[in-house]
Amino acid sequence: MELELRQQTVLSHETILEETVEQAVECDALLPDYCPDIRRILKCTLTPVPMGNTVTAGRLEVEGLATLNILYISAGGEPARGEYKVPFSRMLELHGEAENPVISVTLRPGSVSCRAVNQRRLDIRGAVVISAVVIACRQEKVLCGSGDETLQLKTVEKKGTRLAGAVSREERLGKTTVLEGVGSPLTRVLRCDAAVTRREEKWSDGRLVVSGEVQAAAACANEAGGWERAVCTLPFELALDAPEAADAVFDVRCAALSAAAELAQDDDGEYRSLDWSVTVSAWAAVYRPYTETVCTDGYSTRYQSACRSRTLQTVELSDLCRESETHRETLPLPEQTEEVVALWARPEGCQVSPEGDGLLAEGRLGLTLLTRMSDGEWYSFDRTLELQRRIPGGEDARWDAALECRGVRWEQTGGELALTCELFWQGAGRRTLRQPVLEEITVEENRPREDAMPRGLYIYMADEGESLWEIAKRYNTSEARIREDNGEMGDCCPGGPLLIPV
Repeated sequence: MELELRQQTVLSHETILEETVEQAVECDALLPDYCPDIRRILKCTLTPVPMGNTVTAGRLEVEGLATLNILYISAGGEPARGEYKVPFSRMLELHGEAENPVISVTLRPGSVSCRAVNQRRLDIRGAVVISAVVIACRQEKVLCGSGDETLQLKTVEKKGTRLAGAVSREERLGKTTVLEGVGSPLTRVLRCDAAVTRREEKWSDGRLVVSGEVQAAAACANEAGGWERAVCTLPFELALDAPEAADAVFDVRCAALSAAAELAQDDDGEYRSLDWSVTVSAWAAVYRPYTETVCTDGYSTRYQSACRSRTLQTVELSDLCRESETHRETLPLPEQTEEVVALWARPEGCQVSPEGDGLLAEGRLGLTLLTRMSDGEWYSFDRTLELQRRIPGGEDARWDAALECRGVRWEQTGGELALTCELFWQGAGRRTLRQPVLEEITVEENRPREDAMPRGLYIYMADEGESLWEIAKRYNTSEARIREDNGEMGDCCPGGPLLIPV
């Protein structure tokens, strides 16, 4: 039988990868000739930098670069550093077809240790923690209506804001600055870090434009035996292709992936300048509002019929969190600390859990203090700040949260260190919704329904809240005809007698 069926194309999602693994990073390194000999290691840090993600042959390949920064005391008794870059690659098996995949990969440092084999050789062992999620976005055809009066279809209107894709881009920034008011020329850069300190985004002419500023900071030694802290602000603007997204909602993540500062000569030929290089990246998940009508059940009032259904799965946006905070805290310093020469901070994870009528975001900020003690020796000390912030949101959503540290200032007073941290909490709450939908209905016109009720007007005593669709289906009639004889009602019946025309 030729049926007058209407179909529409809808978007469905399937999570084909959600995994967290550790990738080993190993390095047997020799100090470059320009580095002084090692007397004592102070601190070893590992910073993972993403280099790309590729889906091929049922696998996700994650490529990155582990930057190993070794802070040590030289044979001459001064702090020095060595830096090594170790590439890594990890294959992760996908559990389904990667159709229009949305890929989200987060890299964070795991444990790391460094041992001086001798004065010029280092044995470094560490790990990078890789968290990867791949969601396939598929186009599915489902029934949405019929023009045949003998065919009854139960329709449901769906509304929401669902995942539509992801876009990304990165760019290398560069700048040369002269350090003003520096007396002695610089001799070396001990460490350079960078963070996105300001960010805003807008959609314009088919592109998502992410702009802002990156602030890079470097600790430098000078010829007089003193220390300088150099700061450089680099503006950026990244345009990401996001067609047909004028009504979209974006979950944007921005990061300074790598930072470097190299000594440079000024106009007098002295090393009082720095050449800065920072790579900044922007990644955005794109969510779009939608309204769809789908069919969830059906039957023919005259003939035997059969339905084929499936479950449509969609990833919906629940809430977005973007909140700034200035956090102040005072830390006690180790005894006999004479001076905190440098301080570095980096987030070490963030998670969200329900609390009361909202959510509680909990993050960790790791601090490394380079200090000079009263006996003239140098040491590094690690501290961890446990941070919390209440954010709005529903407990039924799953949160992808992140904590950024956009800057740290400190002031040493006696045996205490007063910290001021500029924090940025962000996250996206997502729900996975499952909706049964009708893919196909078949009608056998050579097989009339044997259970069809004789034509007539019946009285049915309905329970309050009973499904009007199930009553119509049982009596081989339609919801519309029942409403015509009983007045307008919703999907559920009021309690009491109903007139059922057949």
